Amino acid sequence: MPNLPDLTQLSHAQKDELIRMLWPLQKQVQDLMAQIAVLLERIKQLEGRLALNSKNSSKPPSSGV
Repeated sequence: MPNLPDLTQLSHAQKDELIRMLWPLQKQVQDLMAQIAVLLERIKQLEGRLALNSKNSSKPPSSGV
């Protein structure tokens, strides 16, 4: 990861430009974090289904758990 710039050396215009570039990314990160949470829950559910077999499932083997 590159070193952060010395913000004290940036002009107000440069700082404003950075804020304009980074602001939309904040929303994107929040959206992606929400998607990750949903996907992790789905993975957990699917892994639980994979762990089932005819001995620990209430369905017979031919039903395709």
